[in-house]
Amino acid sequence: MGIDKHKNVGNRIIRAGLIVSIAHAVFKIVGLVQAIAVGRCLDSATYDVAYAFAFEGIIFSVFLIGEEVIGPAFLPVFMREFEKNGEKSAWRFANIVLTIQAIILFIVIVLIMQFPDLFVRVCTVWGGAADESKRSLASATVRCLAPSLFFLSLGSTTYMILNGYKKFFFAAFGDASWRICVVIAIIAGALIFDEGYVAVVFGLVVGSAAKMATHLIGLAKKMKYCGFSLRIGNPVFRRMLMLMLPLIVGILFAKVRDIFNNVTILSYLHTDGLMKANSLGRKPFTALAWLVPYALSIAMFPFLCEMVDNKDKKRLGEIVTQTSRMLLSVFIPFALFCAALSVPVAGIIFSGGKFTAEVTYWSGISMACYILVLPAYALEQILIQVYFANRKMISVTVMGILFSSFSVAISYVGIVKYGLRGAQALAVVALGFVLSRTLKSIAFVGIMKRSISMFPGQETVSFILRCLLNGVLVGGSAWLSSRMFEMVVSSSSKIVLMAKLCVAGTVGVVVFVVSLMILKIREPGMMLMWTWEKIRHGRREGSR
Repeated sequence: MGIDKHKNVGNRIIRAGLIVSIAHAVFKIVGLVQAIAVGRCLDSATYDVAYAFAFEGIIFSVFLIGEEVIGPAFLPVFMREFEKNGEKSAWRFANIVLTIQAIILFIVIVLIMQFPDLFVRVCTVWGGAADESKRSLASATVRCLAPSLFFLSLGSTTYMILNGYKKFFFAAFGDASWRICVVIAIIAGALIFDEGYVAVVFGLVVGSAAKMATHLIGLAKKMKYCGFSLRIGNPVFRRMLMLMLPLIVGILFAKVRDIFNNVTILSYLHTDGLMKANSLGRKPFTALAWLVPYALSIAMFPFLCEMVDNKDKKRLGEIVTQTSRMLLSVFIPFALFCAALSVPVAGIIFSGGKFTAEVTYWSGISMACYILVLPAYALEQILIQVYFANRKMISVTVMGILFSSFSVAISYVGIVKYGLRGAQALAVVALGFVLSRTLKSIAFVGIMKRSISMFPGQETVSFILRCLLNGVLVGGSAWLSSRMFEMVVSSSSKIVLMAKLCVAGTVGVVVFVVSLMILKIREPGMMLMWTWEKIRHGRREGSR
């Protein structure tokens, strides 16, 4: 009975993960198209100011503060209230959250629009007459983008409500619809507006509203429960606030880290294109991370909450261990493979339009470094959901502060103390981020093992070493084959680059499969069989 129950939960997680992954695949493919469109539309200086600073550095960071504080605290409380006291009671709680959130957002948006210069002064070192145009453009863009916060942030809460109902596709597709609308608006806006950045701003604001609209369509049958409520004395709402409080400090530190690494320290160098290259270098990593680890962790969260509420620690440990091993067995070699080929990949994706050869190369170096965080990120996403399901927010907060500070220190020492510039500066920022996230994931495992039986010591060390060896063989063979290809064909045209990637990719896949058998790493095969079994089962059920 216990085995059947374990398989049933695993199958439900795989099914939910596939649904979220499909929506996220659309989201990230369109997101990459958006990044290319914005990069081609804006020159390096304008991209740094209007997109890397104003949108990603300020608006999106403020949005993520709300999302990463409210989401983990909201969903466990919403689900528990739903199960204990029914749907109407859960929605009474949700209405309070949505109402308070809307009021706070209105105040924040007004403040941002009123004092945009403050963000420029605090987050950058742009000063003097030479930077006057940057400061002016940055302030104007921040002011224009501020209204998008309302839809983006409320959309993060409706996202969680949809996950509570296990309507994963509508939840995830809201982000995809946002990106789609951004691309359409950029294309349409480019025909209407003379300046490219105006089209970008127009697209981002319109797209944010589309995200919220998609979620409302998914919740259409539940809108009868929605209403305005300011009953802050509600004990369920107070319970959520208690969960939120420890998270706020940690999330603020994480956003300070991101703004410092992605904006402040790079503005210190006064080199156009560095923020653009850093921003674009993160895109493949975030796309892959959202496509599998993040999607799977979101799908797992409601089920983890159920296991925690049922005090089923044994099954919880088994699910987390098995899922983590599957992800690591794929992402360790995949990260090293991608790092080996990042420069030619950047040449294919980013060259052309207003991309200079230097910024394209920088983007490839940045991509190669950021992609190495995939294994640690995959593990962290699974483990952090267990912490949230257990309502243990303080541990997450403390570790977040420590490792965010470590990442900032690495960037500061490398660029300010040692004077690194160009590609070296981008590498130290990215590798500092990778190292801090890796150490953070290891710390998560160490603390969690005290209360949950998971990751048996000797077996886990052996598994990690075999995965690392597999990764070195895959990445090394891909790099070596690409270098040998360059000796035969030295052209840098996109067709030649694609041919080189095809050769290196084929070699890497063959080495991956062969070394899996030699090193006896069974998890990727198990994952494929499990997923295929679920798909076939779904087809049989559909044919009936």
